[in-house]
Amino acid sequence: MEVLCIGTADTKLEELLFLAARLHSALAAAGSDPKVQVSIVDVSTTEKTAQDLKDVTFIPRNTVLSCLLDVDQHNLPDDRGEAISLVSKALQSFLKKRYDSGMLVGAVGLGGSGGTALIAPALRSLPLGVPKLIVSTVASGHTAPYVGTSDLVLFPSVVDICGINSVSRVILSNAAAAFAGMVLGILLASSESDETATKPTIGITMFGVTTPCVNAVKDRLNKEGYETLVFHATGVGGKAMEELVRSGFIQGVLDVTTTEVADHIVGGVMACDESRFDAIIDNKIPLVLSVGALDMVNFGGRDTIPAAFADRKIHIHNKQVSLMRTTVEENKKFAKFIADKINKSSSKVTVCLPQKGVSAIDAPGMPFYDPEATSTLLGELNTLIQINDIREVKLLPYHINDPEFANALVDAFLGMDVKASSKAQPQQDGKKKKSSSGQKSSDSSIIWRPPVDFPDAKPETLQKTRSILNKLKQYITEGIPVIGAGAGTGISAKFEEAGGVDLIVVYNSGRFRMAGRGSLAGLLPFADANAIVLEMANEVLPVVKGVPVLAGVCATDPFRRMEYFLKQLENIGFCGVQNFPTVGLFDGNFRQNLEETGMGYSLEVDMISRAHNMGFLTTPYAFNPEEAAAMAKVPFLAHKKRSSS
Repeated sequence: MEVLCIGTADTKLEELLFLAARLHSALAAAGSDPKVQVSIVDVSTTEKTAQDLKDVTFIPRNTVLSCLLDVDQHNLPDDRGEAISLVSKALQSFLKKRYDSGMLVGAVGLGGSGGTALIAPALRSLPLGVPKLIVSTVASGHTAPYVGTSDLVLFPSVVDICGINSVSRVILSNAAAAFAGMVLGILLASSESDETATKPTIGITMFGVTTPCVNAVKDRLNKEGYETLVFHATGVGGKAMEELVRSGFIQGVLDVTTTEVADHIVGGVMACDESRFDAIIDNKIPLVLSVGALDMVNFGGRDTIPAAFADRKIHIHNKQVSLMRTTVEENKKFAKFIADKINKSSSKVTVCLPQKGVSAIDAPGMPFYDPEATSTLLGELNTLIQINDIREVKLLPYHINDPEFANALVDAFLGMDVKASSKAQPQQDGKKKKSSSGQKSSDSSIIWRPPVDFPDAKPETLQKTRSILNKLKQYITEGIPVIGAGAGTGISAKFEEAGGVDLIVVYNSGRFRMAGRGSLAGLLPFADANAIVLEMANEVLPVVKGVPVLAGVCATDPFRRMEYFLKQLENIGFCGVQNFPTVGLFDGNFRQNLEETGMGYSLEVDMISRAHNMGFLTTPYAFNPEEAAAMAKVPFLAHKKRSSS
């Protein structure tokens, strides 16, 4: 496992060395297990780059640049902006390769405005949940361009990053301690992610003035067995939700609060952009939409409101936020924007319209109560949205924060059978999906599974397995068949590798085939199945250079303790296991007697579970739906065992 400290070593080497040393100390003090290596990555944009350093793992700039094709590593553009852009792209490719290897558990950077601009896009490309932090001189300014919709943390440097002094020493030490805590949090990840992994995940948009509605919706959906993610509709909130929709992590949306549309059209500070709703529609996930807080446009303090709006109705929410009531004509524009998007949908959409008000302050006696403006918004939507079998509009005689309206939203949503839809589009499957533009989306949006899911894994074993799976998943994405082959001798394994197979499995039955017998001989008491595999390993493993080799394991062997035998297989070079010989090929009274005498299929499930915990690649045999389900549940069963202990 490794974490990376990233910066421009031509100008920030002293600070990088200090940060790396403090981070190493913090991780060591916490006794991180598996051990985490701290490496420094140089992203300098000048010719003055650092050389290999003693007593620290140093990754030079040329290694980063080598991740981009057709780049002259020794002659970057003279223009600083162009050089920063080029190195940033190379860093993004470098981090992706490092992450795909299975070893990267976090990345921390430091820099001024240029360094932050270089490092931030690359860190944003890492998956949600992978620790990412930048100690930056611009952390207290306008940070949206750096953070975007990611979980990147900006840590204020207070002073310029220019040497180690009494202030920078404290700041960098605190940053290292904070980042170490983030890394340890990943390594010691709680059980919550496993418990919610099988639940459909639903995105909901909220504003302070729609909170009662959203809380009621969230509580009921949680009781119905959904996981809910609530997004603050501040412009970035809607974008973050739709980014997770694009990744496949969200299977349904209750877009209760669409106020970002008002800011976009009128010119407020919490605006969406022209792409609002596109991800939901393009991904064809169920959508229930409402018009929460479309009675307002958001500005900063009162003195930031444009002079053109001097005569408008203004409500001071707090010193930093001023709200402006929307007009009849503006509401017509909002309705057209939304209707134009909804009319493009080819999946289920229900629009629920609250006739008695769209926010907490759009009610009798409240500052934004304007029945004409609200009724215009609702009427225009009801007219413009084209109704059909999958698209409907419901005018409801409630205020948006009435419990009855919240229930109506959930009822509409439950009527769409979202759980069935989520089975067709499982989250966290690790597969790349094609975006609406036709380009492959990045795996970076996929929620990362931490090493704690493999509690007995050696880092090198886990890295090897992740590398194999990444390759196989890429084949599947591209429609390329995955080919496995059994090897009974070294020469057959050598020819299989030369022929281009993706996996080689060493079965005891291979020895019988080489003797002119059928594969089923491997199921009969002619020899010690596991001993034969160990014997064949001495012949096969030395001649196979790159293809992963798996061992066929007889899990019902009464004379072997599986935890030790699996470690033996790992130590001699196997990458994974299968359950063969298997009792799954037996049926009738013989199979029943095996199960009743403690030599049944459950031992094979237990062996695969142990191998999974070790980080092994597991490709088990199953012969009916019940056995398939038992094997598929191995990661969750393993986790429950760890939790109960």
